[in-house]
Amino acid sequence: MVITEAARASADVVVVGSGLAGLLAAITARETGATVTLVAQGEIGKSANSWLASGGLAAVTGVDPEDTPELHLQDIRRTARGLAFDDIARTFVAEAGPAIRKLESLGVAFHRKDGDLALYPAPGHSRARSVRCEGGGAVGLMTTLIERAAEAGIRLVGHTTAIEVLKDAEGAAAGLLCHGPDGWLAIEAGAVLLACGGMGRIFPVTSNHDLADGSGYYLALKAGAVLTDLEFVQFTPTSLAWPPQVRGTSTGGGLMAQPGVKLLNARGERFMHRYDPERMEAATRDVLSRAIFREVSEGRGTEHGAVWVDISETDREAVAQVSGRFLRAIAKVGIDPYRERVEVAPDVHFAMGGVVADIDGRTAVPGLFAAGEITAGLHGATRLNSNGLTEAAVFGIRAGRSAADHARTAGPRPLRFDFPPRMVRCLIAEDPRRPNGRPRSDMIGIRLPGGAAAARDHAALKAEIRAILVEGAGIERTGAAVERALARHAALAPLVEAALAGAGPVEGFSLDAMYVLSRLILQASGTRTESRGAHYRIDCPDQDSGWDRHIAFLAEPLAAQDEGRRP
Repeated sequence: MVITEAARASADVVVVGSGLAGLLAAITARETGATVTLVAQGEIGKSANSWLASGGLAAVTGVDPEDTPELHLQDIRRTARGLAFDDIARTFVAEAGPAIRKLESLGVAFHRKDGDLALYPAPGHSRARSVRCEGGGAVGLMTTLIERAAEAGIRLVGHTTAIEVLKDAEGAAAGLLCHGPDGWLAIEAGAVLLACGGMGRIFPVTSNHDLADGSGYYLALKAGAVLTDLEFVQFTPTSLAWPPQVRGTSTGGGLMAQPGVKLLNARGERFMHRYDPERMEAATRDVLSRAIFREVSEGRGTEHGAVWVDISETDREAVAQVSGRFLRAIAKVGIDPYRERVEVAPDVHFAMGGVVADIDGRTAVPGLFAAGEITAGLHGATRLNSNGLTEAAVFGIRAGRSAADHARTAGPRPLRFDFPPRMVRCLIAEDPRRPNGRPRSDMIGIRLPGGAAAARDHAALKAEIRAILVEGAGIERTGAAVERALARHAALAPLVEAALAGAGPVEGFSLDAMYVLSRLILQASGTRTESRGAHYRIDCPDQDSGWDRHIAFLAEPLAAQDEGRRP
C-alpha cells in the first residue's frame, strides 16, 4: 500500500499508549472539550506496564501532618544523585497529592484506614507516603480509567502501532502514522502526545509487558525529540527467579520496606549489612540489585542464580496491599511464602532516561508532548519506589491539558509524508533541554519498512541484541565490556539491514527501534566514566562531580554529503 493512501482519521489530540499516563492524559484532554483518539500496540490498558504494576503511588496527601512536599523532594534529590531536573521534581511533589485525589474522583479505590488513605513505607522514602490501590496491584486502577475513557467518548484504537509522528510544512507535529489490522492509518491532530514508555523487553529478563520494546523512544527520536540519561536502567532487585512459570514477576518494591522482611543468600545468611547496614532491605533499588548480583556472582546464590526472600515475620495484611500480584502469582504454583522462602533476582524494570520534556510535557518538537515513563528528568540516576505511577498521574494530567490547549490554537494542517534519513548527535550537556554541549556524531538509519515479514530473522537478531546489552549495560559495567558490546552490535548492522529489507511495517519498526535504542544505551554507558545510581562502572566505582551532566541524543536530517556514510 502507498503510505499517502492510508486510511484517514482526525482528532484534536492523539495519544500513544494506554497506561496510566496515556489514559489520564486522554481523559484530561477530553475534559477540556478536545476530541481525543488513543492508540495502543495491544489491548487497551492491558498492554501497558501500568497494568502489571504493584499499585503503589507515593505522594504527600495530608494524611501524615509531619510529611511535606519538601521532604519528598529531598528524598528524590538524594536518590537521583544530582541529576533530577529541579522544576520537574518540584512540580511533581507539589501535585502528587492532588493527582491522587483526582484519581479518587474518577472512581479509583485506594486502601483506607481510619476513614482516610492508608500510608505504607517504601524503600528510599523518609516517611510512609505510599498509597496502595485496593486489592493489591494496579488492575483496579487501570480498569476504572479504561471505563472512564470509554464513557468520555475517547476513541480507543487497540492493536495498532504508531510508526511515525507526522509533521506539517513548518516541522510541527500534526498527526500520527500507524499500522493496524486494516493496514496504514494516518491520524491528523492538533497535538500528539506520547505516553508509550517502557523498554524492558530489549533486555533478556524483565518484569515489563511483552510490548514494552522501547519503540516509543525511537518514535520520539525520529520525530526530533531529545533523549537523555539512557544509561540509567533500573533493575528491580526482587523479581521471582523460580519456578519458571512465574519468572520475572516482581514482588513489588514496597515489600522490601515492610518490617520483618529478610534477604538471605544460599547459605542462609542475611547479607544486606555488607551493602547498606543502615537501611538493610529497605535500601534503594540500585543498592539492592547490586547486592544481590554480588552475592550470586561471588558464589553465594542459589542454583537458579538468585537469593531467598523470607517474609514469614511480616504483617500479612500489609504485604497483601503492597504485593498482591506477587502473592496471587505464587499461589497459582502452590507456594506459601509465609511458610517457605522464595527465590528472587534482579531484572530490568524501569528506564530513568527518555524524552526531554518540560513540566507540561512539551518536547523540542512543537506540537509533540510526552508523559510517563517515556520521559526523563524526575528520577535522575535512580527512581524511588512508588514514584513511577505517581509520575504518570501528575504529568499525564499536565500533558493532557497542555496538549489540548495547543490543539485549540494549532488546528488541523496538511500532513507531510516524507521521512528523510537522519544523523544522531550525542551531546554532553548540563541541561539537555538546551542541548548545546560537546558534540559527538554517530550515524543511524531511519527507515520505514513496508514489505513482507521475516519474523524468524527478527527473533534471532533480537535475541543477539539482548545478549549484547547484558554484556555492556548490565547491573555492573566496565569500559572494556562496553567496547566489546559495541563491536558486536556494529557487526549486526548488515544483518539488520537485510532483515529490514523484507520486513513488514510493525516487525521492521520494532527491530529497528531495538537496534538503534540499544546502540544509544551502550554508547551512553561507555561515555559516562563514573558510577552513579543505577549506572555502576567497576572500573570507575566512584561518583565524579565532573559528571554532574547529562548525555543526550538528537536525530537531525542527514546532510547530502553524509548520505554515503549511512550504515
